[in-house]
Amino acid sequence: MQMVVYGGATGGGSLASDDLYLLDMRNGEDMAQWMIVPVVGSTPGRRYGHSIIFSKPHLLVFGGNTGAEPVNDVWCLSVERAPFSWNKLDAGRDQPSPRVYHSAALC
Repeated sequence: MQMVVYGGATGGGSLASDDLYLLDMRNGEDMAQWMIVPVVGSTPGRRYGHSIIFSKPHLLVFGGNTGAEPVNDVWCLSVERAPFSWNKLDAGRDQPSPRVYHSAALC
């Protein structure tokens, strides 16, 4: 089992880094380890209140707040093979309005 963490806010109202963290528990809970996943190129940037889902082999990030404004962009990261890189998707004209603290689910 693995878990990923991207972005968010830290104590004191600061934004967390735009590093992608992975908690690897494939060797059991007693051997769990955090690591930063190396990513090249542009990132979705520092943000909070966004959603992130995994649809094998892609991580998808939507929306949130950059610290300056709410956004409705969509970013995709394929985890099939390294080097990993984020790609901003053109989601068309009829996209949801910018939002923060929403939910997303894989259907």
